[in-house]
Amino acid sequence: MNQPSKEQFFGYMSDTFGYDFRCERSYDLLKNVIREAKEEGNLKEFAELIDLNKRDGEIYRNYLAEKGIEKTPSEVREHFATIEYGLAFVFRNTGTSDEN
Repeated sequence: MNQPSKEQFFGYMSDTFGYDFRCERSYDLLKNVIREAKEEGNLKEFAELIDLNKRDGEIYRNYLAEKGIEKTPSEVREHFATIEYGLAFVFRNTGTSDEN
């Protein structure tokens, strides 16, 4: 499965957030999501992440901090948007419905 180009991804994120988005680490995350989403268990975990409410998103942010990954609230939103984009890409290219 081909991956979206960096330009496609950055364009999507720039449109989503309304500023020029050029985060290389987010593109690396996107590649990891696409690779790891091939496994059913990972796919479900990613889908659950993007459905977190605001409070649970804050808990996830604290979880990342405990693992040594410090993110601002906007970086967490970008993180979730990256995962969502990756899942949409996987669903589109495998013929899988994102309703599952």
